Amino acid sequence: MTVALPVLARELTPSVTECRRSRTDLYVKTLLDRTSRSLHSGDLSTIDAFADALDQVRLDAGAAEWSRLISDLIAPHPIATQLRAEPFTRRAFEKPRGYAGDAVMMDMVYRDRPYDVTLTRLGAALHAWVDRRPAAASVLERRKILATEIDAAAGRREAPRILSIACGHLREAQESVAVHARAISELVALDQDAESLAIVDREQGAFNVRVHRASVRRFVRRGQELGEFDFVYSAGLYDYLDEASAKSVTEAMFRSLRPGGRMLIGNFAPELRDIGFMEAVMDWRLIYRDEAALLQVANGLPSDEVAACSTTRDRPGNVVYMTIDRTGIAQ
Repeated sequence: MTVALPVLARELTPSVTECRRSRTDLYVKTLLDRTSRSLHSGDLSTIDAFADALDQVRLDAGAAEWSRLISDLIAPHPIATQLRAEPFTRRAFEKPRGYAGDAVMMDMVYRDRPYDVTLTRLGAALHAWVDRRPAAASVLERRKILATEIDAAAGRREAPRILSIACGHLREAQESVAVHARAISELVALDQDAESLAIVDREQGAFNVRVHRASVRRFVRRGQELGEFDFVYSAGLYDYLDEASAKSVTEAMFRSLRPGGRMLIGNFAPELRDIGFMEAVMDWRLIYRDEAALLQVANGLPSDEVAACSTTRDRPGNVVYMTIDRTGIAQ
């Protein structure tokens, strides 16, 4: 005689989490397959919707589930190879200098320096598409904002000293009227990348630009060896700094200011619509901050020495800029 054992309902019924995961997986697979077919036929009409959909999945899924989706579904899918026919995307993924977002990548956005990359038809079409995305628009505007701030420093004080931290190729200085007029007594370009500094020295050394190779950690410990400055800025560094490191760099930058000096920090905001694409396809992860979070990294500054502290966003709304003025009148 065989006795039938009761089967608990929960053994037969998928959990809510399993159902949600299954629906998400099906949605992502369908999205990947459909977009891949479009790219294969040379149709980029849905690529914006694809990037925006990835970002929405990231927001809905949460960090752990998003990481699983990338590793299990997105990274192994043929679309990842298709999208990396675009040179900016490919360089971010391959990280030839050990990190994404290097100076060569920024030049790809600026498009005013030739680079030796052979593009397929799809790669060229995707490269033009990247130019129209929100992140690229803010990178282009960032160069203009920094050039304007350099010129403003020359307007506030005659022959100011300026420090750029994690300078890359220092392209903003090439947009500055004051730099070209040699109205800056010295612009110190600090970076740990020797290749980037070699380009800065070759192209801008004649305009009172002096390169200084050092890590950010060294600057925090021994920034005083560079002297004092009227304007200190860092536009792309904070995207890679955790809270403790960001506070340490902020304090070191403030210590480097002369009385009456100004510092400027830029950080991509969490509302950037390209985050999903950057993380899933480029393997490029940044630390994003809104206004409140960026102000938080300045909490350790001596309040009696801070004349003003404010934040603003670029016109596309993707980057938060914090400006801090030190008390005292520059002589």
